[in-house]
Amino acid sequence: MRKKESNEVANALVLIVQIGVTMLVPILLCAIGGAWLDHKLGTRWISVLGFVLGAIAGFQNVYRLVKKYLKDTKSPGQLQREKEEQEKKALVSSNFGGKERTASVDAAVQYDEQQKQFVLVNDVQGNKIDETRLQSYVDQMLDDNFRLKLLGGDIQITLDTNVYQQPSVTASDEMQNKVTGLNDQLNKYRSTTVTYTLGSTTEVIDAGTIETWLQITDDSLNIDQEAVKSYVQNLAAKYNTIYVPRTFHTSYGNDVTVSDNEYGFQIDQDGEVQQLLTDLASGTAVTRDPVYSISGMQRNGADDLNGSYIEVSLDNQHLWLYKDGALVTETDIVSGAPKAGRETYRGAWPIAYKASPYNLSSQEYGYNVKVNYWMPFVYGQGLHDASWQSSFGGNRYKSGAGSHGCINLPTDQAALIYNTIDGGYPIIIY
Repeated sequence: MRKKESNEVANALVLIVQIGVTMLVPILLCAIGGAWLDHKLGTRWISVLGFVLGAIAGFQNVYRLVKKYLKDTKSPGQLQREKEEQEKKALVSSNFGGKERTASVDAAVQYDEQQKQFVLVNDVQGNKIDETRLQSYVDQMLDDNFRLKLLGGDIQITLDTNVYQQPSVTASDEMQNKVTGLNDQLNKYRSTTVTYTLGSTTEVIDAGTIETWLQITDDSLNIDQEAVKSYVQNLAAKYNTIYVPRTFHTSYGNDVTVSDNEYGFQIDQDGEVQQLLTDLASGTAVTRDPVYSISGMQRNGADDLNGSYIEVSLDNQHLWLYKDGALVTETDIVSGAPKAGRETYRGAWPIAYKASPYNLSSQEYGYNVKVNYWMPFVYGQGLHDASWQSSFGGNRYKSGAGSHGCINLPTDQAALIYNTIDGGYPIIIY
């Protein structure tokens, strides 16, 4: 039987006994006393009167007893309201001492600035009271001890950590594994270097630079991708050499600028960003070329000729061939006639390929001729031998001997150039 039911039965039994005793004792006393008087006086009515008076007294006692019982016994609703009022008074902060209380601290993954690494901060149990937990605890205590009656006075309730605010996050293996993983990646970032080779010129991303790209919060580690993109953009602006006006130092000692520049290097910025992000996470010393979308033949830093190129001056009808900084040969030429549709293009291009022998033909201009050495550079124009030319240089290109755009060469010079260069060799025409 539950405690509540046991208490109710016990109280009912006590009340019945009290009623019986309260009722019977006056009747018996008065009836016995009346009977004794009747015996002494020889009467019969005194005992009856005594019984009646005893009954009246008994009923009065029962009335007072029941009235007191009903007064002391509260209805469930009234009892609950009065209990709640007592609980309110019991739960005021002044009843828990005036000491300073501290809140619980959640476990957390944090970056420690002094240690320069991620750490796991353990949860800490504080002693700040959780009002919901305290209310539940006190309710339980009162239900267990004062279910059918109110508190008779002050009571002492011993509190334990169950009534304190609990940490919402506790340390776990999962959190520790996260700390280990973050520190492993952090160490990789800090031990990585990336060296770009641009011929004999290098650009180095060192640990100090990488450190400035790290985005560290309490529980995460990332690389600032915008900073990486900015670095690659600056690298491209410094070392891209194609599709921008080209300033060229001529064999005459002066500088010229050609705007139609289709030779050189172009960094694939999207591809380079992705490769760089991969390299940064590798934890190794990486040395490589940038990721190019277009590549020239060779370079030394921003110099994409590096001493190997073909130079042509149309005004002076002259050509130079340089390789590794040394002059291989120079020769007079005959270029395209200076008229619409026949003039040789000015600019910078790679030699597309070379072929020997090769047939040159044009339905528009009505020719079909075989050459021994063919080295095209742009739009059907190229270098080739021209055995039909009686001489080269001077103003012959202006006086009827000019080509349809190709650069005509003496056969021996064409052979020398053909055997010196390969496809991709740069030619600058101005």
